[in-house]
Amino acid sequence: MLVSKPRSRQTLILRGSLVSLTRKCGKPTCRCAEGEPHSTPALSYSVGGATKMLTLRPSDLREIRAALARYQRALGALERQALRSVDLLRKRIAREKASARGARR
Repeated sequence: MLVSKPRSRQTLILRGSLVSLTRKCGKPTCRCAEGEPHSTPALSYSVGGATKMLTLRPSDLREIRAALARYQRALGALERQALRSVDLLRKRIAREKASARGARR
């Protein structure tokens, strides 16, 4: 018999939004029949233009919130790097144009 070793948890980075799905279960004696509906946390994300939902356990929420925050930080860092790269490209083009003008004179 093979016994698989437990995998160490990977650090998640998630894109999407935390949402709360609400519904009534249909049982006539349940509290949701006349009052507050049942609520389930879910991760909403898009793939190829289609919105997907992944229902979560309440115990997952802390980890999911942290993973969403990591994605936002990574996205911000990527955006800053892209803007720095545009600035470097702009400066390089300006230098090359200036040296080309100087060479023609």
